[in-house]
Order: sequence, then structure tokens, then C-alpha cells
Amino acid sequence: MREAGLIVACAAALAGGLAGAAERLDAYGEPLPEGAVARLGTTRMRYGIADLRYSPDGSLALVIAGGELHVWHLARGERLACHRVSGSSLRSLALRRGGRCALLADSSGAVLEWDLRAGKLAHQFATGRASLTSVRYSPDGQRVLTLDLATATVEEWDRATGKRLAAIEVPDPTPNLCIYGPGGRSALVARRPAGHTVYHYDLATGKLLKKFATNYCVYDMALSADGERLLTGQRTRATEWRLADYKALRRFTGHHGHAVPSVAYGRDDRHVLTGSRDGSVRLWDRTSGKLLRRWFPHQRYATKLRVSPDGRWLLSYGGDRLIAETRLATGEPRLRWERHMGAVRAIAFTPDGSRVVTGSADRTIRVWSTDGWTHVRCLPNPGGEVHGLAVSPDGAHVAAASKDGTVRVLALATGALEHTLSGHRGYVRAVAWAGRRVLSAAGDGTVRVWDVAAEKPLRVLRGHQGGVLALAVAPDGSRALSGGRDGTVREWDLEAGRSLHIGLAHRGWVETVAYRPDGRRALSAGRDGLIIEWALPAWRSIRVRDHKAWVRAARYVGRGARVASAAGLLLLWGRRSGEPLERRSGHAGTIRALATSPDGRWRVTGSDDTTALVWHLPTQ
Repeated sequence: MREAGLIVACAAALAGGLAGAAERLDAYGEPLPEGAVARLGTTRMRYGIADLRYSPDGSLALVIAGGELHVWHLARGERLACHRVSGSSLRSLALRRGGRCALLADSSGAVLEWDLRAGKLAHQFATGRASLTSVRYSPDGQRVLTLDLATATVEEWDRATGKRLAAIEVPDPTPNLCIYGPGGRSALVARRPAGHTVYHYDLATGKLLKKFATNYCVYDMALSADGERLLTGQRTRATEWRLADYKALRRFTGHHGHAVPSVAYGRDDRHVLTGSRDGSVRLWDRTSGKLLRRWFPHQRYATKLRVSPDGRWLLSYGGDRLIAETRLATGEPRLRWERHMGAVRAIAFTPDGSRVVTGSADRTIRVWSTDGWTHVRCLPNPGGEVHGLAVSPDGAHVAAASKDGTVRVLALATGALEHTLSGHRGYVRAVAWAGRRVLSAAGDGTVRVWDVAAEKPLRVLRGHQGGVLALAVAPDGSRALSGGRDGTVREWDLEAGRSLHIGLAHRGWVETVAYRPDGRRALSAGRDGLIIEWALPAWRSIRVRDHKAWVRAARYVGRGARVASAAGLLLLWGRRSGEPLERRSGHAGTIRALATSPDGRWRVTGSDDTTALVWHLPTQ
């Protein structure tokens, strides 16, 4: 006979566990963590980088991360090369005219020139500065401009000899970017908070020519092809300036979240591009100020924009750590990978186990076949970010707990929106089916029991002092568990609409609750790191484990005495022995969601890294 157990996933993610994983690859050819059988989605071209540029012909992306220079083939989404350039972190990247060499600055204060054709270091010199944040070639490629954050110093160097030609101390702290001005005779320096300006210096004399572009901060700058105009990305807008008299020619406003962390000129002189805090990119007519197009390559903060040499494509990087390439004419991505673009926050299996459904912060629900773990379809969620999912007992519908305070019921086969359950005030955090009824829990502190067809609540269960974060329905559908920010676990009689018991053992938010398959046990876990198992109906605490880490998801497995938990990884615990039996790690972000297949064979974990991993763990 199988033993029962539970699966738990905690907050602090632990990347790794990749030893011996090269023998098993995911659908995109990437190594799987040890013990994983599939990855739903991909993390390809999603990682922390410092800077990126197009290759001269526009077919490749040159990316710096750590001390490495990565070369990506953009049409295939394939990394062609990884060059170890420096033992220190690379900070900034520029290309020499003609594209033969890349110029880089690292955290040791070195300026390095990398021969792109030969794939080796061609030249380097030391600046003596340990906080270089910006490096640029002069228009003729013979000089180099650097900016040191710690000393707020702009310096110009002879590229061939490393001789310092000029040094200018910016009077205010926190400069973040320096570029050559018109003709390479001047330097433009932008400042971040608490900064307010752009400084324009004559490099030959060190004289301050002008201080302008007053705003809370200036994140980014771009010089027009003719050198006559400067585009700035600022806290509340983007602005184009005429450098001859520093007149503001046009302001580009209306960005959601206000901040404009990136700007670029199009290859066509009529166009400018702005990247927004909300992850969108806007294409503008420069002369009229008319917005021509808006699209979303990123979930948040479009921080870097690079236009391809032929002017057809945009290479961008965002706060979601994604390198994206989109077509300027349409905003459509070059590559359409079947993956979530945001954190995977909810997972549910269909009752027959043939499908697994994932919900994400990217406002979509994806359906995957468990036969080969292939992608079936993507369902947009009209309610926005998905915080919880539940599949109906007949497998025909999925209910999504949504950021806009609704539960949306969609047809699983088509994605058609069939019902909208409105009434909560605050995010809906969890959802569950009880026969034909739907239960929902939200930030307003209530649990609602819905007549789905009528789109009306049958009951509103009140008692939590604060948001309700977790729900579970008993096997016979007569009772439900809820866990809340008030640290309590509550059991409800769904027919009578009354509270049966209140568990008071937790010292913080209760993030997850579950019934054992026979309904005679329950568990709860959460922010305090405690995993508590309760004997029902007496509600006697029979087992407490302190994981000393935020537990976000927990599930029973089988019928007997096994318990699984995770502190940044997936663990299978032997309840009788009290020892972990299996450990699994591999996500590159916090684990947010966990589901087990109806037959107990598979565990699926969802993460901030935007993927779900499928695991096979023993249950007996």
C-alpha cells in the first residue's frame, strides 16, 4: 500500500542541481536539472546582463554578462559562443565603426578591446578606476570615453596607448551614463537620482558648456545620426533637444508608470523609440510627436533599446531579464517560443491527468499535454495576472483567480470566456471547485461560494482579519480550508456557510492548505516556515516542522506517511523517519506553485523564472 505524504515548495529558490543533467534535454535543447523529466517553457535568452548590441550585419546579438561576452544568433535563438573576456564583471559594451572590435569596461577599471572575428583579446589598458559604468568609442575610433561612478569623473583616453587625454570631475554625484557629443569633441553626462540634469562638456578645455534637461533623473540618452539632437529618457517623459541652443523640440509623454528608462533613434530620421516602466516600447513620429505604435516585449521596465543596422528590428532588454527582438513595423517577436513571459504562479492538473494547466503573471493560461509534455494552447486571461487555477471536475473548464478581483471561468478546449464572477474587493488569490460550485479567496478577507451559471455568490464566508491566500476543498466537497494573512487556518461548512474551526498555530501568513485524500488530515504552511499537520475533526496539531524558510505550496502524496517539503527546492520527506528521502532543485527563481498528478506519478513546480519543471518522485 502507498504511504501518504505531502509536497511543499518554499520561497528562496535554489538554482542548480544540474550535475549529470546533460544527458537529458528539454524541448529547446537545454539541459534539465537532475531528476526533472521536462521543462514547460524555456529560460533561453532570459538572464542577468549588463549590456547588449547588434553585430554590424544585424544577425547577432552581442551580450555581456559577468566576465563573459555571449554571441546569440537572433533568427534561431541559439547561443553561438561564450567568450571569457575578463576575470572581473563587464559593465559596458560599445562597437567600433566597421564592427571589427568590441570595446568593454570591467569592474577592475580595465578597458578591453575584443577582436570579434578572431574571438580574442586584442588590446587593453588600465584606468585605475574601479567603478566604470560607461565606455564609448569616439566617432573616428581612435579615442575612448569612460565614466567612473564612484569619483564622478569623465575621462578620455588614447585608444592605442591608453594615455589619458582629458579628465573632468562632474560636480554632482551619481552620474550614470556618458556619450560623445557632436563630432566627438564634447561629452554628454546624464545623472540618476538624486540628479536633475544633463551636463555638456568641451573635452579639449574641460569647460561646462551647458547644464540642461532638468527633471527628477535622466536614465538614458541617444544622439541623432547628424549629431545635432539629443534624446533623453527621464522620470516622467522623453525629450528631444537641439544641441545648438539646448531648446526642447518635443516631449513624448503618456508612459504608464511615467519612467522612461531607455530611448533610441530609428534608422529613419523621422522616428524615435521610448522604453517604459510598464515593459512597453513606443514608436513615435519625431516631428509631430504622434504615437505610431506601442507593444510589450517585456513584463516590466524596458531598460535597453537597440535598433538593428537595417532599421527593421528592435533588440531590447527589460526588468524581466529577457533579451527580446521584435519587428518595428508590427511589434511582433521574431521568435515565438511557447513559454510564459512572467512568473508561473498557479498550476493544476485535469482530473484525468491528460493535461496540466499553468497560470502566470503574464496574464495568460497555458495548457500542456502530459503525453510528451508538449504545449497545447495559450488562453489569454481577461482578468489580468493569474494567482490561482482550478480545473472543473469534468475537465471542461478552468477557473482563474485574477488580479482584477474577479474569477474568470474559461473553456479549456477553446479559451472562450464563459463566466465572470465579480464581487471581491482586492486580488483574488486562490480558487477551487466544489462540485459545480466555485470557491474563491481574496485580499478583501472573504471566501465566496459561487453559483457559476448565475454568476452570483451563494455565500460570503467572513472571519479572516486580512487577505485570504489559500483554499482547499475536502474530498467529499462538504468542507473547505482557508489560510490567511492573519496567521489562521479556518475550516468551513459549505452547506451551512459557517466556521467549523480556527487553527491558531502559525506566526505569520498562511500561504498553503491541503486535505489528505481521505479527508482525515489537513496541513498548513506559510511565511513562518512552519509546516503543521492536523488531525481532523478534532483539529489537534500532530506534527510541526520548522523549515526556517517561507513555504509557498504544499501537497499530500498518496495515502500513507510521506511528507515532502521544499526550502528553495523540492523535497520528499519520510514522515515516519522524519528524514528527507529525495531532493530536487533547478529553478532559477523562487518556487511559487506546485501540483501533483491525479495518479501521483508527477509533481510540477512553477517559478519566478517563468517555467514549470516536471519531476518524478517515488511515492512508495
